[in-house]
Amino acid sequence: MSDIQSLNNQHFDKTAQDYDSIPQVKEMTQRASEVIVDEFVASTSEEHVKNASVLDFGCGTGLCAFQIAPKVKQVLGADASEGMLQHLNHKLETDAENASIRDKIKTVNHLVTKETPLPEAESSLYLSGPEGGFDMIFSNYVMHHIEDVQGIVDTLANNLLKRNGWLIIMDFEGEHHHHHHHHEGGEGHGHHGEHEHHEHHEHHEHHEHHEHHGEHEHHEHHGHHGEGHAGQDIHKHFVDEDGKPLAYVAHKGGFTPEGFTEIFKKAGLVDVSAKHSFGMDREANGRKFWTDVLVIKGRRAL
Repeated sequence: MSDIQSLNNQHFDKTAQDYDSIPQVKEMTQRASEVIVDEFVASTSEEHVKNASVLDFGCGTGLCAFQIAPKVKQVLGADASEGMLQHLNHKLETDAENASIRDKIKTVNHLVTKETPLPEAESSLYLSGPEGGFDMIFSNYVMHHIEDVQGIVDTLANNLLKRNGWLIIMDFEGEHHHHHHHHEGGEGHGHHGEHEHHEHHEHHEHHEHHEHHGEHEHHEHHGHHGEGHAGQDIHKHFVDEDGKPLAYVAHKGGFTPEGFTEIFKKAGLVDVSAKHSFGMDREANGRKFWTDVLVIKGRRAL
């Protein structure tokens, strides 16, 4: 396990109980959940989505999984943080509002790697046979916590996704791209979300935060990796209350559509598209700022 993965696990285990109360986290996750379902429907059909087996990579406390579960057949939430999963399962089992989805969501505390995409039990259940794999894999605000983004996308696309299945990822766009989008609202700029973190936070789902992860080691990023401007321009969202960069965030500059498109294509995905999805004001450490969110999707060829 890499040092940054250990930092993420420690961070999210420690903050799991308070994660859902982080400012704007629920709103950002709600919006991301709606985008993911809309993109999946647009790429397939409502009937296909309704019968889909889905993996939430870096599920965190389940904020996104709980929104998507009613729309699909079943969701497996995978996360490397035991604390985040404990909180997810507590909410799932005790909150009356989650009664209708209790049988649709399963979780696994696991660090996804190329060598071991899922533990043996889950691998046998979800990946075996000619029709093995997930119809859709999604990840919200997790990738910025992962050092080897190319490695984890390769694994999701080729070891966990069913042929003809879709990988849909949402994460933060680099601040240097902000002028391209109107700050629907804003002012300033901030962000995040489901695994977001900086602020501590979120992530991942975090973040693997969540699941994040990956163990995969990594090359420094840079244009590939989709990172905006090779890691310069640290997003305001990825600094602590003293203005210092967060140690558990690997890609502090956010990502670009061009960079993520390259990552998906290198993983062998087809019908790849990457675009600005939405933006909103965020607040962290007493500061307000604007945050832009990207959505990237691609299909595993038949």
